[in-house]
Amino acid sequence: MFEALDDDAVAPLWWIICLELLMIADEACQNIGFAADNPFFNFFMTEYAREDLLSGRRFRRIQRAPFSLSLAAEDLLCVQAKARTPSVGCTLRSLTHHLALLPPRGQVRARWVAPVIAQDAQPDNNRLGLLLVPFPYHITQDSFRPGAVDGTDHWGWFEVRQNWLPLNRNRTRRGEFIDYVIDLVETARASGARVDAVVLPELALNYVQFRALADALARDSQIDFLIAGISRDQKSRKGNFVAIAPFFLLGRERDENITSWQGLILIREKHHRWKLDAGQLSRYDLRELDPTKSWWEDLTILSRSLDLLVYRGNTTLTTLICEDLARVDPCQAVVRAVGPNLLIALLMDGPQLGERWPGRYATVLAEDPGTSVLSFSSFGLIARQNETGEFDQASSIALWKDERTGPQKLELNRDSDALVLELVSVAKEERSLDGRTDGGSSLRWEYQGHTQVKTGHRPAWITTGVAR
Repeated sequence: MFEALDDDAVAPLWWIICLELLMIADEACQNIGFAADNPFFNFFMTEYAREDLLSGRRFRRIQRAPFSLSLAAEDLLCVQAKARTPSVGCTLRSLTHHLALLPPRGQVRARWVAPVIAQDAQPDNNRLGLLLVPFPYHITQDSFRPGAVDGTDHWGWFEVRQNWLPLNRNRTRRGEFIDYVIDLVETARASGARVDAVVLPELALNYVQFRALADALARDSQIDFLIAGISRDQKSRKGNFVAIAPFFLLGRERDENITSWQGLILIREKHHRWKLDAGQLSRYDLRELDPTKSWWEDLTILSRSLDLLVYRGNTTLTTLICEDLARVDPCQAVVRAVGPNLLIALLMDGPQLGERWPGRYATVLAEDPGTSVLSFSSFGLIARQNETGEFDQASSIALWKDERTGPQKLELNRDSDALVLELVSVAKEERSLDGRTDGGSSLRWEYQGHTQVKTGHRPAWITTGVAR
């Protein structure tokens, strides 16, 4: 496959043939992954639907969505659909509009999740309102503590205890939290803001309480999805996960009385452990951990995957968890190749500022491949930093970055409970490296504004972060 050539040598004929085949395949796969009538994509979806019928398991096709649209061995490479074509650089990614070449599934799996039921187009699908609830608002001193197994004199394991979260058996406080979020949605809408989705940060909930909140939000036909960081998955495995309840996948069949939709819930684990050093321990005043050691998050990493969800017919939505945004391997290769239109990174971090690490890495993805990025943190560690008195008082819970605008800090007012981030989608024509156009089928989500949300019904335990 490789033979060194002189600088003035004629390009081998097979180079030209392969490039032409690549362009032909790319053009033949226009709208693959998005349009149900694409013959290549329809083949895969038909097979997955048939498996659902034979197995009698609802939504199995969602949980087992394809990692590759190619018949090539997935242990060698994967091929997925594509949303954005980079406007900078000279790479293979710049040569295609519709197909993305990905690493083998043993390194990282990119699950392409398309709607199970056809969706009706809405006249205002170019606008999106995300309710950002920065829970927990306060994190107690003993929430970060040494793990069960110590390491060496130089490092150890730490675990996060969710003191801010009621015990599963405490139905009263669990109900109070659900009522609180519902009240935030209603208050935001009463002020004129649009709320299409609810987002909570890294480790905000566990699976039981995520599902309870999702059950309540599922009855609101205007809520398209719920995203939150959780500490246990559906099998009760402890760790650090992101969960999404994508109600929009139900399409025309969705109504307020919908039942048995829970098979749609998608959960995946964090790719990298959080490392706490002396500087972070001091900044957040975490005295339970020895500052002379480096502390690693005590969790297992069994697999690495990304969920790429087709939303509103022409948007791809995906999520990352904290360190996953900063580490190049392995998910960055998938994000850069596919170019999702919207990426939401869930954090437990300090204030979200353009010069800090989330802002730097968001800028990279906004430039190449053009992904719009939201990094969103709970207020808990920001509050701990503020309480030390050693830093300027901060309240920026989120940072937005898109291809056109500069970083947008989303600051939470002192008397507010949440924010609504208002976005608008803009059509964009993109050209591949060889000059082919996509006909203006790409889109970019841009910042339009944000609105403060305040409710007078916040339970005291939510404020103090002591729910147990």
